[in-house]
Amino acid sequence: MLNYNKNKLINTCLHKYYETFSQTLDTADFVPDEYNDKISKYIFKNMKKAFKRIDREDRKYQRQFNKKQKSKKGVK
Repeated sequence: MLNYNKNKLINTCLHKYYETFSQTLDTADFVPDEYNDKISKYIFKNMKKAFKRIDREDRKYQRQFNKKQKSKKGVK
């Protein structure tokens, strides 16, 4: 079974990440490489945190979804 909720959350996260990353590419010619590397590491670190939050929210959603499915089966 595909997890559409998690896919939607991941797509939103990646969209924001790519938007942020594209803004840093505009400054790549003018900013020293050391600083750009720091920015990239910071962006990746925050993206990892966002994926952890996505996993946490998805687990909550899946628990609620499974409870609803069990209650529907019990009613029938």
